[in-house]
Formats: sequence, C-alpha cells, structure tokens
Amino acid sequence: MTADRYLVRRAVTGEDLQAARDLVLDVAERDLGYGYTPQWHWDLDRMLETYVDNDRQAMFVAVTASDVVATAAVRVGGPQSPPHAAWLAARYADRARVAQLLRVATRPGHRRHGLARRLVAACLDFARRDGGYRTVYLHTNARVPGAEAFWRSLPVVEVHDARGDANERDPRFETIHFELPLDAGT
Repeated sequence: MTADRYLVRRAVTGEDLQAARDLVLDVAERDLGYGYTPQWHWDLDRMLETYVDNDRQAMFVAVTASDVVATAAVRVGGPQSPPHAAWLAARYADRARVAQLLRVATRPGHRRHGLARRLVAACLDFARRDGGYRTVYLHTNARVPGAEAFWRSLPVVEVHDARGDANERDPRFETIHFELPLDAGT
C-alpha cells in the first residue's frame, strides 16, 4: 500500500478514538511488553475529554478505507517525576507552554510507509497553530526496534539519554528524552 492510500486526520469520532486506543494498547503490549498501565495510559480512558473537548490537545490517526492503522497525539505538559528525573520535570515546569508528543504507534503491517512521519507533522502543525506552546517534548524507548533511529531521523535535539540512570531501573526501558523544535520540518 502506498502512502497516498492512507488518510491522516484528527480523531474526533467515537469509532476513531476507540480504534486508536486499541491500536496504542496493542502496540504497547506487542512492542513494549507491558500493555495497559493506568498511570501511563489514563488519557486512553478519557479520550473524548482529553483529545476532542480540550482544544489544546489532539489525537491524529492514519486510516485505510477500513481501519485506523497509526496514531500520534499532542498533549499539554512534559515529563513527570517520578518516574523521570526531577531535574527533567523541572525543565518543563511551565506545563502550559509544553506540547508533549506521544502515542506514536503504527500497526506492524503498515510500518515503513511514512505514516509516523506524517502524523508527527500533523501534531507539529497543531502545536504551531495553538500559539501557546514554546517547546515540543517527547521521549522514546530505545529498546523498541527502530524507535531511536526514527526520532533521530527528524530534527530532534537530545535532552537526556537516561539509559543507565539510577531511576531507569526497569529493564523494559531505555529512555531517551528529546525536544523537537516547533519550526522543524518533518
């Protein structure tokens, strides 16, 4: 399937939101090995409130004629401490000015078609239009095949490589924190 056979749009319907939730949780289980975790996935339990009713936040999806196959979202605020280092959370203390890029997930059969790049671009466009954001923050788990390489293919700035940090004790994680300039092209 070529990239032009996918439509990227903001998820606003119950069907899109439910399909996006299912996809994110499937990828969390398959690629990350831990599945649903309430303190990390609370937004997926309140998707309408989080991504539709709040005009500063949005979920985007890539769809085929019949299915949501990739997602990405932008949400107000940066990393929390714990689980991340206190100095890192303090860096983003002005939460209203921070757009966090998250929920970037693609079904395995639809990877390598540029969907994540297109969804990240949609998130950046959304954050730019908001006018209140000054920084785009994201983190990734380098244990996921291709994740670090994907982010480094964009004009990100590494803020902190937490691999080996004392608070990075969970062997499931190799976290790298990045910023993506609002004026960056994708």
